[in-house]
Amino acid sequence: MKIDGKVALVTGGGRGIGHAVSLALARAGADIVVNYVSDAQAAQRTVDEINKIGRKATAIRADVAEAGEVDTMVEEALTRMGKIDILVNNAGVRSQLVPTLEQSVEAWDRLVGVHLRGTYLCCKRVGEWMVKQRYGRIVNVSSLAGMGGVAFRADYGPAKAGILNLTKSLAVEWARHNIRVNCVAPGIVMTDLITGMSKTKFATNTEKAFRRTPMRRAAEPEEVASVVLFLVSDASSFVTGVNIPVDGGWTADVIGY
Repeated sequence: MKIDGKVALVTGGGRGIGHAVSLALARAGADIVVNYVSDAQAAQRTVDEINKIGRKATAIRADVAEAGEVDTMVEEALTRMGKIDILVNNAGVRSQLVPTLEQSVEAWDRLVGVHLRGTYLCCKRVGEWMVKQRYGRIVNVSSLAGMGGVAFRADYGPAKAGILNLTKSLAVEWARHNIRVNCVAPGIVMTDLITGMSKTKFATNTEKAFRRTPMRRAAEPEEVASVVLFLVSDASSFVTGVNIPVDGGWTADVIGY
């Protein structure tokens, strides 16, 4: 699964799954554009780690929910790197995790804006370049929450479900341009989000989720990253429009064994 000479743009690439994806793609031979919106230090640490691997990397700030900022980010990435072969849409914000009747419309708009609108804007803008070069590999990050109903997540679940359908739509539309578009749907992953939840009233729900997973544990970010690498490499050359749950067997277990 080598991707030597490719350039990848990873949104939200400084932390969590995005950090792991950035490193995995770099180790496989790609140069990386690390997008971030607020944590410049984390993005720079990721860049430094990639440089130590021997690959080129750069960090670019942009709020992916804002069309103008996405345009600027992509133009800057092309200026610095010369091309974009791979796009990984990973950027996200935390759900409020409150009852729907208590949720603010502004918070709903923000979350859906970053997750779904942001994925759409990045696909659209980078897709313009990929169509011109007649090559592209896109992986969108959805979630198990997009595959079924989840209480207290009337923002996150619908946004992630939209990403699933957007993935299929673009895969069908852009296949003739040699652009493959796929999706991963992580289950419980040991990121800052899960660590933070363990200190809140939702800690019990987190423990329940671990027990509900047949493998009885959370995934490590690197386990998601390895699936992303598969989807952007030639090992998956005839795969497009699919969603791969990275969930330790969650979706296979219909009764919660």
